[in-house]
Amino acid sequence: MNDTTVNVVIVLILICHLAALILGYKMEKTTLFISYLNAIVVVGILIFWINKNLNIQEHYFEFREACALCVEACILIFALYSITGYSTNTYVKVINYVGFGLHVLATLGMLIFMSVFKMNKLF
Repeated sequence: MNDTTVNVVIVLILICHLAALILGYKMEKTTLFISYLNAIVVVGILIFWINKNLNIQEHYFEFREACALCVEACILIFALYSITGYSTNTYVKVINYVGFGLHVLATLGMLIFMSVFKMNKLF
């Protein structure tokens, strides 16, 4: 995998976020679309994290790693809560929008990082 491939994937992820926002706004179901997208992103992050840590014999959790996993777990719980029918609850909407914003900011940060620094080997 090279830099160009990763940049294209990151741009496609950002386009999916933008499409979810626009479609949700047009259909007046923004919270539901954002909840589905949040759930997909969190499941992808958790699968990547599990796959990365399978071969480690003794894994020591750093504080920031534990915090990131807890935040992603909370976003997943509220996304599933919203998908199951409680999308009108104000607290659920706020957590879903905050999670959506965090994912967009993290993806933009990855895109900027990948655009500025060139890498020979990604994994």
